[in-house]
Amino acid sequence: MKSLRVVLAAFLWLMFALPGIAGQLDDYYLSAFGEKPGSALEKAVLLSATDEKPHCGTPLKHGLSHDWKKLEPVTQQVLAKQLSAPVLAGEAVFTSTGGHYKIHYATSGTDAPPQTDANANGVPDWVETVAQTFEDVASAYVSRGWTLAPTASSAPYDIYMRSLAAQSIYGQTTTLQFVQASFPHAAASYIEIDKDFTNNIYTKALSNNGVPLFTPLQSLQITAAHEYHHAIQYGYNFYFDIWYAEATSTWHEDELYDGVNQSYSYIPAWFRNSTANLDLAVDSNATTTGAGYGRWIFNRFLAEQHNPVVVRNVWERLAGLNPVGSQDIPMAPVIDDVLKTVFSSSLSADFFGFSKRVYRRGDWTTHTNEINLIHPYTPISSYTTYPVTASSSPVPTITLPHYSFAYYKFTPTPAVASLTITVTKTSGIQTAVFKKSAGAISEIPADAGGGSYTVAGFSSLNPASDEVVLLVTNSANLDGHTATFSTNNSVVPVTEPPVTPSGGGSTTPAPTPATPVASGGGGGGCFIATAAYGSYLHPQVQVLRDFRDRYLLTNTPGRALVATYYRLSPPLADLIARHEFLRLLARLFLTPVIFAVRYPIAVAGILLWMVAARLFISRRRFTKYIEH
Repeated sequence: MKSLRVVLAAFLWLMFALPGIAGQLDDYYLSAFGEKPGSALEKAVLLSATDEKPHCGTPLKHGLSHDWKKLEPVTQQVLAKQLSAPVLAGEAVFTSTGGHYKIHYATSGTDAPPQTDANANGVPDWVETVAQTFEDVASAYVSRGWTLAPTASSAPYDIYMRSLAAQSIYGQTTTLQFVQASFPHAAASYIEIDKDFTNNIYTKALSNNGVPLFTPLQSLQITAAHEYHHAIQYGYNFYFDIWYAEATSTWHEDELYDGVNQSYSYIPAWFRNSTANLDLAVDSNATTTGAGYGRWIFNRFLAEQHNPVVVRNVWERLAGLNPVGSQDIPMAPVIDDVLKTVFSSSLSADFFGFSKRVYRRGDWTTHTNEINLIHPYTPISSYTTYPVTASSSPVPTITLPHYSFAYYKFTPTPAVASLTITVTKTSGIQTAVFKKSAGAISEIPADAGGGSYTVAGFSSLNPASDEVVLLVTNSANLDGHTATFSTNNSVVPVTEPPVTPSGGGSTTPAPTPATPVASGGGGGGCFIATAAYGSYLHPQVQVLRDFRDRYLLTNTPGRALVATYYRLSPPLADLIARHEFLRLLARLFLTPVIFAVRYPIAVAGILLWMVAARLFISRRRFTKYIEH
């Protein structure tokens, strides 16, 4: 019977761990590009792409370029076409009138654009429209001081028209090679866009009741503005952090084509998930988490606070930085450096200001006719019963990752004449309290000592339309800062988080051209998992990051566990990363853990079954013993 239990345990462990054998970086990219079907169990463990909204394909291509040397030769052979210029059926080429672009299009097959030719010049009208739109985009970027995308031998930039609707993407930008250009890490690239944007995923994207919101021309315009800025970004520095690349390209959609307004559809996902860090990694479900795309509105805030040139300054500062190895350069420290040295501000100050602006929507000073398109704040909890204490539900405490925020709503009641909110917080937390009365919003100053806020006339507010709101912002570059609050002056002690670099921040001074910076992008300390799977973007690593942020960093025992892990794991992760056999072993042991985190109900069911089987066997043995 003992041998049976050993066999059963080994079988269950292997069943859960098998995906770990094939779960390396190669399989991630093979699956992402549709080159590996995978087993049903592997698909259950791997995070699948749940986002069906059209978006940008550049993050996946950027990741493949970045991780290319880490892949096995056979994987490189299969995926080489993803980094090579497309081959089109009966390909024809049209050079734009300004000479900046070559538009490549198919003359037959599924990639062929509409063949209408009103000018009878042999070039489809839509192809000419594509060429002129990209010329308009180039002129707009030149007028704003940007350096246009480099090409090999200064040839016209290549645009390929393809059928991309099946991939649910508007377009994608792919790097080809490093080139001699204005900046040391400049790379040439090419762009692919949908052939005509007539598929209903574009015309009905994010619409109400299926009514088309965007014409094919509008989809073309925002795609040209978005993707060509990715090409410009590669011209500044190949090693960019993808979240800010998407935030910058999406911001330019509205700057260049203000009347389209598709970019506003990405903001709700961020404000509904405001407790996620600003530099959250852009993965397959980015449009549902707000990662990257939704962050464009922060660029608008920076432009209004300082000058629109601030965004270009960030990329110009990045252009002079050197990567560590082949790692992407985190953008949060670069933004912070520019804000400090050029605008006498900081990322901490501006992010706190932005989190206030999320509530005070009327404070926007540009594009004021579009303020109502900006999604309102989303409270993570609301209180209607007082006093609010440590025993209230939900518990009035929160632990936040770097550069994130949360709102709490207090609904007025006649039983409470004035409301005093007492806050206890760690050093990275900043707070503010707002009162809304008859539609007017006022910020409540902190009481003497700065630890509490008193809202007079709370009982006179209209419960149906008025409110008091507490903002809690982690404006530091470290994860794990905590705040607790109450309305009866009770205080719950808080502890400072472990001082370790977060995914997007750094405990070192802001980078300079002579100072390489470490990899970022929201990795956030999952050292061993990142070493095992080869990239912090791997879905299994994302599962562990989410578990850490939601269930460990939100309580004292969990934070202590994370702090211990941060102290002990970096040397082990470094050893694992340098030996493929150790990476395999790490994946084998991590996969059951990931399965348990991802599917706790299923694991609980298996454990209950095993306990029940054990009890049944014990009962049988006991019965036989009695009978004998």
